[in-house]
Amino acid sequence: MKPLSAEQQKLVMDGAVQLFATNEVKDISLDQLSRVSGISAFDIVRHYQSRENILRSVLERELELMAAAAHAPELRMPGETLKDELHVLAGVILQEYRRRLPFLGKLLAEALDSAEVGSLFYRTFIVQGRLLFTEFLNERQRVGELREDIDVEVAAAIFLASLTGPLLMVELFGGKHVETLDDERLVREVSDVFLEGVRKR
Repeated sequence: MKPLSAEQQKLVMDGAVQLFATNEVKDISLDQLSRVSGISAFDIVRHYQSRENILRSVLERELELMAAAAHAPELRMPGETLKDELHVLAGVILQEYRRRLPFLGKLLAEALDSAEVGSLFYRTFIVQGRLLFTEFLNERQRVGELREDIDVEVAAAIFLASLTGPLLMVELFGGKHVETLDDERLVREVSDVFLEGVRKR
């Protein structure tokens, strides 16, 4: 038997994101996913084998889409400084998180109730996302723009938490009823403070 084609997998992933955004993960049935995606339940089970594998595939796919929105870490546009580059990258990260807020919100709520979902979310989305940003920082350290004594993995975790934490707090945890978030200011301030700590003098 043939595995699902790339197009069929995309249909399943799109359907899963749509369902995850409005339903508890544990409440989503194979029949619902089959109806939304147009792929038979038998083929979905044969390909993914478990709900956890479907969720993992969705998270990995969403992370890949986010990574594709930014240019490769070894590339730099002519005349672009490290500061410019970090502002652009931070803006892309924030924008990509904002686009996924309904999905991320449901997943975070589910993670609070289920250690299994929380662990899967952390391993695939948080850790892998941090590794992608670490790759960017490693490249900048390699060319001598960042201090040699910084731990780029820790620096990446601090930067991403500082950037995405306020967005999640404001948008998902009721903060938007108290204040609005100025994305541009957040990107600029977090990036500039971060650079002060890691840039080579």
